[in-house]
Amino acid sequence: MTGRPNVFLILCDDLNNALPGMGRAPHAIAPNIERLMRRSVSFRNHQSNCPVCLPSRNSMLSGLYPATTGQMTLWDHTPECRPIPTTQPVDRTAQRPWLRDAVMLPQYFKANDYRTYGAGKVFHGFYHADANWSEHRHVTDYGPFLWDAVRDWQRAHPDRLPLYEGQPLLDYVRRYEGLDRFFLDGDTFRHHIELSFGSTAEMFTGQADIRQGDQKTPFRYVNDDDRDLLPDEKTTAWVCDTMKRHPRNDPFFMAVGFMKPHSPLNAPQRFFDLYPDDKIALPPFLENDIEDCARALIEHRPFGFLMHRMLTENGEALWRKWVQSYLACVSFVDEQIGRVLAELEAGPHADNTIVLLAGDNGYHMGEKGYIFKDSLWEESDQVPLIVSAPGLGVSDRFCETPVSLIDLYPTLIDLCGLPDNPHQATHGHPLEGHSLRPLLEEPEKGGWSGPPVALTSVRGDSGIHHSVRSERYRYTLCQNGEEELYDHRNDPHEWHNRAGDAGLREVKADLRRELRKILN
Repeated sequence: MTGRPNVFLILCDDLNNALPGMGRAPHAIAPNIERLMRRSVSFRNHQSNCPVCLPSRNSMLSGLYPATTGQMTLWDHTPECRPIPTTQPVDRTAQRPWLRDAVMLPQYFKANDYRTYGAGKVFHGFYHADANWSEHRHVTDYGPFLWDAVRDWQRAHPDRLPLYEGQPLLDYVRRYEGLDRFFLDGDTFRHHIELSFGSTAEMFTGQADIRQGDQKTPFRYVNDDDRDLLPDEKTTAWVCDTMKRHPRNDPFFMAVGFMKPHSPLNAPQRFFDLYPDDKIALPPFLENDIEDCARALIEHRPFGFLMHRMLTENGEALWRKWVQSYLACVSFVDEQIGRVLAELEAGPHADNTIVLLAGDNGYHMGEKGYIFKDSLWEESDQVPLIVSAPGLGVSDRFCETPVSLIDLYPTLIDLCGLPDNPHQATHGHPLEGHSLRPLLEEPEKGGWSGPPVALTSVRGDSGIHHSVRSERYRYTLCQNGEEELYDHRNDPHEWHNRAGDAGLREVKADLRRELRKILN
């Protein structure tokens, strides 16, 4: 690379490792991501630091662990980011819990004379302030939704109404009414987007009222060739236009946040046609898989078990439909990624731009009888990371070293030659990740300076729980003392909890020590 390198960061909401070559089955058809992988280093043991979008993204963009900031749920306070102060002293103790004065990644690049562009869902919620962005377009939009104009809320598709009458939801309401205030409104299931999966033609044809996401403005749909643009298509169009007009010699930081494959899992029919009904494979599944799991983890986010029960109450057909819909949405977002990368490659910036593609958290597709995120099992914690860094001379390689999203901030600082402690002028807490440069230069045996494990944390009604992933093992410690230990060399699907195995006592003790080192 010559001159100050540009940064092109692509984030996909709820994108798990179901990509070609990344070790998950079934995997999506994603030719554009595959093409990016051929000129990149792909990290197959890359973890989210909290498998929920808001804390995951704020951790990645601040360079601070969720355990440091205290932000591990959707409900934790997220105040607006402030500009970088220069001389005023600050009360560091008051700022630590809430990211109040953390210098976010785009904010730091902007302060170092980069032009910063944001499009779509980069931050979750707030943080669209001038401190971060030179320009930002197309805020978070999960739609379009079916809408009930009378009640002013999202409504279920008529084909899904029988799911609400079944035993799984009745049992869930009896157990969690008053406890689960996110998915239940009293005894009413209120997150209809989780059950909105199918092609746009299936979901929208003949529906009287369809609205854009949070804006609640009308969405026009006649057929797949005569409709309004979907949110990710709008983001793609703006990014491509911005790349065309960006000044040739000015360094830029571009962050593109695609919504898919977040629910609702709707995409044009041609993406569903990639996955014929009679060819859809289900993920590896073991009956009664959770019998040896920590009870605290089973109770942490029970909604995922409800989703799987609802979809399998009358056989596997709806489960297969859900899997088809998830994979179709990955293929849909792959096309958007192809378009923005093609625009980058056609312009003058291609040879001097670092490209990173990542998911914010993983997603179960039915493994362990669970369909959701926010667990401390591999399917929820593992996320793709693909890095193309022109000039380092390494491409089409895989890295198995355990790393995580916390490492992206220091990596970009290193690759772009910026000062190495963005928070020095604010609360003084150093970045907690480590630069991936050694692994980008030598993926198999680079001089990695980070810990031998990657940390993931969650918080829920059953407490705060932590998990670390080494190259071979996953070890989890729950707040109540329950433990899980999985040997990925012999048990890649985490079917057998070996925390009580006397022969692995030292392995477990070593992993527990590494976990505590990071937390301390």
